[in-house]
Amino acid sequence: MKKILYILLTLVLSVTVTATQAQDAQSYLDKVVEQFQQAPGITADFTMQGEAHSGIYMKGAIKMQGKKFSITSSDLSTWYDGKTMWSYAPIIDEVNITTPTQHELAEINPYIMLDNYKRSFEVKELKSTHKGERQFLLTPTKRNTNIAQVVLTVATANSAPISFEITDNNNHKILVAITNYNNKVTLPASTFMFDSTQYPQVTVIDLR
Repeated sequence: MKKILYILLTLVLSVTVTATQAQDAQSYLDKVVEQFQQAPGITADFTMQGEAHSGIYMKGAIKMQGKKFSITSSDLSTWYDGKTMWSYAPIIDEVNITTPTQHELAEINPYIMLDNYKRSFEVKELKSTHKGERQFLLTPTKRNTNIAQVVLTVATANSAPISFEITDNNNHKILVAITNYNNKVTLPASTFMFDSTQYPQVTVIDLR
């Protein structure tokens, strides 16, 4: 479940534009990147839901500041302060401490690839059915992925992603919706660090 969520959130923002008709889409997605990069801090809530028979459902929250982030949900909580990462699994009351590689971060941080968004996907703008939204079809350029396509919806009011529907190579779909997006918050450094005082009985495994 962890990798399903984080990989999907990451891939949706790793875009490459190759078609001439997509130049306007590229310019717009550049704005998405710009508002993220210039934000003092970002907070948002998300829900992830699979098809009825899949049993996939998760709610959580994310906080970001540059390369730092924290992601919390009922299944897993992760903090990354720019160097060290803590991953807490409530079901086993255990936290792992690691120094992640860039590849590992790309699997975990949903916005880590924003700076390199012109690499992994071709993008085509779709006709949105709702006013105040723009919709993009993202198709992977590489074969070593289980993602067939992603439909990304962005709010024109703040150039922020509000939902994306991911279809895998088996034609299974997952919908991730982002709400309460705020890119004007100030977050203390402690936001991105594991607070052991809040988890006094947890088992700590240092894998660094």
